[in-house]
Amino acid sequence: MKAGRKKLTIPYLIPAVSLYLIFFIGPAIYGIWISFNEWSGFTDDMKFVGLKNYEKLMVDPIYWQSFFNMILILFVGGIFVFLIGFLFTALMSQGVVAKKAIRAIIFFPQIIAPIALAVVWNYLYRFDIGFFNSILTSIGLNPVNWTGPNSIMMSALIAIIWYSTGFYAIILLAGVDKIPNTIFEAARVEGASTFKIFTKITLPLIWDVMSIAIILWGINAIRLFDFLFAFGGAEPPTRMWNTAMYQFILGFGQRTPIYQLGYSSAIAVTMIFVVLLFVVTGRKLFKREVYEL
Repeated sequence: MKAGRKKLTIPYLIPAVSLYLIFFIGPAIYGIWISFNEWSGFTDDMKFVGLKNYEKLMVDPIYWQSFFNMILILFVGGIFVFLIGFLFTALMSQGVVAKKAIRAIIFFPQIIAPIALAVVWNYLYRFDIGFFNSILTSIGLNPVNWTGPNSIMMSALIAIIWYSTGFYAIILLAGVDKIPNTIFEAARVEGASTFKIFTKITLPLIWDVMSIAIILWGINAIRLFDFLFAFGGAEPPTRMWNTAMYQFILGFGQRTPIYQLGYSSAIAVTMIFVVLLFVVTGRKLFKREVYEL
């Protein structure tokens, strides 16, 4: 019986596995090979340079600045995204009214293109007529240069947290929905506080959902590109580059072509290793017995 099932399964798996190998594994392996070469991407011959590109990365200040920005988004951004997400989850698990409307509101930024959101936030941050500076000047404070060289990365991070929170809050709320309301009602009858209900009931029962959400956040934060690139304008300052932006700019340039495809591929390989490290570490840290209802 099992052998018959395998014979039926294999023909259905072959197309999906083939596409995966052709369009994902194949290009990934080729990208690793390119990282050991000096290549513009437009010539027939690549010059093999071994580990030279990786040695160059070790002493490249712009790379380390971009790497720091990636880590800043990953961890600092992640902490605030999930703190706010947990706050929404705790409130929604208490049986608040208009649940569907609240979910629609917090999810709304996800239906807007990141480039459009970047343009909107640029206007909000404008020094002369921006929304935030208008509030500051109306209460007698001096306007702030939100997109100046020293503050542009933190301003972008605030915007990233704002538009990302809704997506991960919805994932957590989906986990809460599978918990029967009778469990919460019984806890309230026993006199449990909101905090105790969240920490002792809600969190343990959505642990598997939460671990998936955190891993998804890590992958998306490491490869974040479109919002940052649009937020920085035509020539994004190097202080706000993350590794994805640096890799793109080295591979294709901005207004002035660069075409260092070999070096940019080396950066991409380091991003792959960071993703793998985050996923493996996250799975180890969040591995625990899952409570079943």
